[in-house]
Amino acid sequence: MRFSHFPALRPRRSAYFLLVIWLASVPLAFCYLQSDQDPAFAQGLQSYNENRFTDAEAQFAKVQPANASEAQKYLVKIKTYRDAMEVANGIMSRVTDELDPRNVEYAIQRYQEAISIKANGPGHPAEQLQKAKELDAQLQQKSGANSKAMDRNFCEKAVAAWQEHRFKDAARFSCPLANDDSAYPCNGDEAGHMCEQATELAKVEGDVTPHAAQPAASSAFDKAQAAFNNNQFDLARSLFRNLTADLKPAAEEYLDKISRFQSAMSQGEQMKKASKYEEARTAFADAAAIKPDGPGNPQARIWEMELTQGLDQFYSGDYVSAAQHLESYSEKSTAKLPLARFYLGASKLARFYITGSEDTSLQQEALNDLKSAKQLGYNPDAKEVSPRIVRVYSDLAF
Repeated sequence: MRFSHFPALRPRRSAYFLLVIWLASVPLAFCYLQSDQDPAFAQGLQSYNENRFTDAEAQFAKVQPANASEAQKYLVKIKTYRDAMEVANGIMSRVTDELDPRNVEYAIQRYQEAISIKANGPGHPAEQLQKAKELDAQLQQKSGANSKAMDRNFCEKAVAAWQEHRFKDAARFSCPLANDDSAYPCNGDEAGHMCEQATELAKVEGDVTPHAAQPAASSAFDKAQAAFNNNQFDLARSLFRNLTADLKPAAEEYLDKISRFQSAMSQGEQMKKASKYEEARTAFADAAAIKPDGPGNPQARIWEMELTQGLDQFYSGDYVSAAQHLESYSEKSTAKLPLARFYLGASKLARFYITGSEDTSLQQEALNDLKSAKQLGYNPDAKEVSPRIVRVYSDLAF
């Protein structure tokens, strides 16, 4: 619009010059605002929102001091998210026989923690959480089924002994059922009543001493010990606590083992979450000393710490240490060998690049490890690793 076409709107000269000066200042102010923004932070935020965490970390590390505090918050979120997903995925990757409801419950908590940070984050935490919950329900049902199967077995043996007039044996098998639930139905009778009758008949027949409850107590101890050996710690704890006074010392030893084992495993998980891998290894070793094949497989967890620490160091840029721990894990365990081999090769290849691409022997080692991972069928998440490394991996032939 031209003011000359509308005389009534033509401004006075002084006002006109003020308008010109203001309009001339607008681009300068706009440029100032643009320069005040931090491109590295904006790029990091975009990468974070797109689940490209590795890129986000690199970009947040370059932000200007004015945005450093906010960038650090995102770096903490990324690390906490990764740790939570790694712990949960590590638990869920075990074979079912190595899992119990306590392990899976911990995985569920870690998935929930990851979701609280970024619900649509990498690794599909919501889907993994649902799978963990479904598995937890199955394990809970299986645990209950195992206990029921053991009760049925004791009932059947008690009935068979009764029918053959072996009342001592009938007491040995019916009394543990009565200790758990006196009203437990067994062949049309209650376990408590069967226990009393079998004990009295055994006395009349001279089958047992006046302390007829002792054989039943021994049987109860065997049942508790079997639950412990089968890693049914909750059931074992309940049974050991209900034993007769003369068996209390032996029961207390098992209760102490269970307590120390679970405490060591819990401490190991906490230390791992805090990235204190040496302490985590020590805690898992303490648990393994009590029961190597116990719930959560503490022996395997010791080795897993090598892998976890190696991955953590890889994403921290400490490629030398990462390679050492990943190599150590590869020598001890095959559970996640494809993953370990890939990141071992990636660590060496990253070192090759940042040291000037001159050490061809290092490059060849990296390619050999990556080729091994590819032969094992490993499929990396392209969003979690440098595109340059992913391209090299994709181009490998074997």
